[in-house]
This record gives sequence, C-alpha cells and structure tokens, in this order.
Amino acid sequence: MTDSTDWIEVEKFLEKKEREDLLAKDGIILPPDHLKGYKHAPRVNIVQQCPWDVTPVPPTAPTCRSDSWIHKDVMFEIGSGIAYITLNRPAANNAINDRVIEALNDACCELHKRSDVRVVVLRSEGKMFCAGSEPSSYQEALAVSDTDSRRATATFIKLLYWFQSLPQFVIGLAHGSSMGTGIGLLACCDVAFAVKTARFTVNDVQLGSCPATIAAFVTQKVGQTNAIRMLCTAENLSADDCMKMGLLNDVVEDASKLSALVSDLCDKITLCAPMASSRCKRLAQSVSCQPIASNVMDFTAGELSFVAGSPETFAGFSAVLAKTKPSWANTTIKPFR
Repeated sequence: MTDSTDWIEVEKFLEKKEREDLLAKDGIILPPDHLKGYKHAPRVNIVQQCPWDVTPVPPTAPTCRSDSWIHKDVMFEIGSGIAYITLNRPAANNAINDRVIEALNDACCELHKRSDVRVVVLRSEGKMFCAGSEPSSYQEALAVSDTDSRRATATFIKLLYWFQSLPQFVIGLAHGSSMGTGIGLLACCDVAFAVKTARFTVNDVQLGSCPATIAAFVTQKVGQTNAIRMLCTAENLSADDCMKMGLLNDVVEDASKLSALVSDLCDKITLCAPMASSRCKRLAQSVSCQPIASNVMDFTAGELSFVAGSPETFAGFSAVLAKTKPSWANTTIKPFR
C-alpha cells in the first residue's frame, strides 16, 4: 500500500492501521468480518456543506426594478457598466430600517441578473455613512417572539450574503462614520474606501446585545483577532485603524478624492473579462479560510475548467495573437462623478 500513487488511498490505509494498532494495545483484535450483519440507519443524514455549495438566494421576492424604482430611502441608478446604490436617509444618519432592507434586496435582485453592469458602488447621503440599525428596532425585537426574532435575523443575514455574492465588483465609499450594521455592509464590499475623519464602532455589547447579523462577514473580512477586538470592545476606531485591520483598503483626506479611486478601479476592471472576473470573485470567497484538501482542489479545478472552456477565454487569447484589445476592453465603465 505504501507504494500507491493515490495519496488519499494511502492516508485511508494509514488511518485504518493506526486505529487497529491502538485497539491491539488494549488487547482488542477485530476480525476482518466484524461489521458483517451490522446495520445502522441514522435518523438524520448529516451533510457537511462547503461554501461553494451554499447558493445565494434573495430573502424576499423583489417589488420593483431600476426603471420603475419606488423606494425613497435608497436610490438605485444604473449607468454605463456601473450601478450606484445610495443610502438616502440623511436625517436619520442612514440608519437601516425595513424599507432600506427591502430596497437593498430589490437592487441586488436586479444586479444578480445584469451582466452589463461590471461595477457597483455603495455610498450614502448626509454626514454619516450609516448609523447601524434603526434604534427602534431594538425595542421591537424585545416585543416579538423568539421564533419571529430568529426569522428576522436570518432574513437580514441572507440579505447581506445576497449583497456580498453580487457578480459585480462592489466598492464601498464611507464619506462619513459608520456603526454596527453599516460596518457589516462595508465588510460585504469587495473593497472599501473612507475619509480620514470617519470613525467606526460596533457598540451592540454596550447595549447588552450581540452583533450576530454582521459577525460572520466582519470576521471573514478582518480575521478573528481583529473581529473580536471590534465586536467585543465596542472600540471607537479610526479609519486608519480599520485600514490596518483590513476593513478598509484606502483612506483619503476628504470625500472629493473618493471618486478618483472609483475611476481608477473602473479603468482596471474595464480591461478584465466580465465572466472571468465574476468567477474569480466567487472563487476567492469560496476558498477563503478553507484547508487545502481534496474538496478544495476539486472545486478549483472545476472552476478553471469552466472558465477555460468559455468564449471569453477564446476571445482573450485570440486578441493576444492578433495584438488587439478583446471586445470587453472597448466598453468603458463610466463612473457618474
């Protein structure tokens, strides 16, 4: 067996031998047919899902599209290869309420089907990027049953995952400070930029609560150590602190410089194949923090096989040989401002 070329087979053999040796030390010798006649039907069939097996789905059905937009608390605009989602509750510091959640879901439902949109920008109006959840939501949570509370929490987590899984490259722009749920939204963006004066805090623990809805996304973004610091201490962090942690990718002196960062990224993404970029994003999110095991190898090999057989790959290599730009590079992504 030790000369086998199948390392998985070798590992199984060594594991079996080690188990039998340990039993033998206790004087237990299992005959080869010790499982004969044994039958066991587990009550629950436990299947361990990998990240790439979890399909993002909208938490609720959409109520409108960009061309018939009915929401006031969130603006949704689509231009040439780019879309803008703007939190529009400046008087309430863009706190998240049910209307904002419904609007974000509607925008994501359309974007998941828009192959012509390459970049999505998440931003907000007013002084703050987002003040977190609506203060009244904490009182409302105390008044509902445990079942309804769990359902509401699961719905919002699904929305964040739905947003995080957008096929487009998502840019978060924090022109002002952010709290709680707002930090969760930034963690779901592919890159995030902020002004130097912005502050960031998750203060749920000071209220005797727990930031359960955003914990997984923040931890995935900044790592366990930084997430524990952020979520458990309610520390009021600077933009520079958050950049060191990995929540932010860049910090600028004032909001006027944010548009230049967006334009620079749009120029870069214009040169990248749309489908390949989308699959690369999914690939990175799926293998994040996963051990390099056979299931990861199989998944990544399958992704490469899918992309390598696509018309984009043929067009890309044909353009290289012809010394021309591929078709997607001629369709410029144009930021609004």
